[in-house]
Amino acid sequence: QIARLEKGELELNKDYRSVHEIIDAASKRFQLQLNELEGEIELSLNAKNDILEVDELHFSNMINNLIDNAIKYNDKKPLIKINTSNYNSGIQIEVTDNGIGLSKENQNKIFDKFYRVAKGNVHDVKGFGLGLSYVLSIVKAHHGKISVESKLKEGTKFIIQIPTNQTE
Repeated sequence: QIARLEKGELELNKDYRSVHEIIDAASKRFQLQLNELEGEIELSLNAKNDILEVDELHFSNMINNLIDNAIKYNDKKPLIKINTSNYNSGIQIEVTDNGIGLSKENQNKIFDKFYRVAKGNVHDVKGFGLGLSYVLSIVKAHHGKISVESKLKEGTKFIIQIPTNQTE
């Protein structure tokens, strides 16, 4: 699916959906796991207009992936904050964690396919290194932008901007 998405061959099944409902549902999927880790997700869903034309499955997977990474790459009790707001031409979603953070070098590579950040000195986190490449593909498929801000040992913030009008 990622290869098809990158080639522009994967057909998205877009419909008008509430981004807040998608985020809320995604956060609930991780509640049991977070309870076991004594972690939490704080939602500040402040976008006044949260309706976007999105592929609900892929958009949900994108949010799930960011939450999953925030849990996996954390050596404390996970605190994940998801904020939404409107910007001049769409919705901004920020996913912030208190995890291990990323070096500047890793920040430049994390969206590359198959790139995996080592957690400590070993790859003890399961996965194929496709998650953030997929996230980037989904953001681009919705004509959006993604950026990352991070400090080692302090955490990471992903900032996604999706325009309301997605005509090419």
